[in-house]
Amino acid sequence: MNSNQRGSIAINIILVLLLAVIAVLIFLLMSDGMPRYGRTIGTEAPVHDSQRPKQIPKAPQKSLTFDDGLGRATSSTEYPLDDFGAGLARVDVFRHDINNDGRPDRITRSRVENGTDHFTYEYKIELNTDNGYMDITPDDFKTVEGAQCALQKIRFVFTPSFGVIKISRPWQDTWITPTVATRDTFSIIKDTIYHIDSQTLKSVCDVAELF
Repeated sequence: MNSNQRGSIAINIILVLLLAVIAVLIFLLMSDGMPRYGRTIGTEAPVHDSQRPKQIPKAPQKSLTFDDGLGRATSSTEYPLDDFGAGLARVDVFRHDINNDGRPDRITRSRVENGTDHFTYEYKIELNTDNGYMDITPDDFKTVEGAQCALQKIRFVFTPSFGVIKISRPWQDTWITPTVATRDTFSIIKDTIYHIDSQTLKSVCDVAELF
């Protein structure tokens, strides 16, 4: 065998070895035997519950509408105000048997505007009698409402028996100056509404907070 033949055989052997090495490297890269480089898209590492951000529940917002306990009105009528935005604005009529005689009595709530942010609700309580409706409303059965605070509010109660709660406070310096409130309770006895209890409450701006 001459030298040229021996050189060709050597080159062929080297080429075969290189191809074998390349094949082994390709196999290892495609298998799990070697680490893979790069970033996986679309998957996340599992997160334990203790590592997840806590969601703090929101506190329920306080209702801004005061409930005077009268429920749904039987009838409602709106009236035009004068050029200054004052006058009788609305009248709501409610039917409740307040003395348990089987007849629907009448409670009327009238909203009166005075052309400012202040207004009043005036209440009238009438018994349904053989001779027609009889007014038995106690004195000062109205609210005193400001833009931010109310000085006097009224709530009606029908169970287990009819009663009325009035919470009021005196005006001092400004509408938003807190003062000590008083809770007065009324009940119907023999077709007459009596003042049966009075309690001193805390100092507040809006008496609606005390119901």
